[in-house]
Amino acid sequence: MKKICLITHAEATHSVEGKVGGWFDSKLTDKGKVKAASLVKNIARLGFELDTMTVYCSDLTRAVQTAEIVLADSNLPLNLDPRLREMSFGTHEGMCQKEHDKIIIPTSPIGDRLGHRICDGAESRRDVAIRVADFVDEIMHLDGGALVITHGFAASFVIAAFQKLDIESMGHLAFKLTPGSISVLVVDDLFENRTVSLLNA
Repeated sequence: MKKICLITHAEATHSVEGKVGGWFDSKLTDKGKVKAASLVKNIARLGFELDTMTVYCSDLTRAVQTAEIVLADSNLPLNLDPRLREMSFGTHEGMCQKEHDKIIIPTSPIGDRLGHRICDGAESRRDVAIRVADFVDEIMHLDGGALVITHGFAASFVIAAFQKLDIESMGHLAFKLTPGSISVLVVDDLFENRTVSLLNA
């Protein structure tokens, strides 16, 4: 049975400072570090044996810090993968969130939800979906369980790719995943169903 423990990074400085995140390389807050430390017991409580898992993580600092805290008592290697980054907001990264909200174009005027970029230099949903789906397809062919540390919006695409949702159907995709959350993705041995057995815990 293939099991993935999907974690979103804990609270980061850009959020509490009211700045746009994306690829802006913020760090964990003190509250975020405490939350990350609490994930260790929760992972074990859900039946995962950390030392038997392969660990993958976004290469942005807030995700790496979350992973390093979770792995503090483990000798597991940390596999950094930029495909797990949050959606890029281009020239708006690090900008005041309120200013960003005023000037973005949130939806496509021609109805192209997958190809639309909300601001200059931003990724589209399709861009994120393609890179995340590539990551998920790769790890699904590997043996053993996986611990995946990523970001709130990117995690939605991890779940969708895990359930083999076609990229062209991801235009309205969004799960509300909070910082420091755990979701559990399971493939059963009999029917090979892909189940989201826990979401945003």
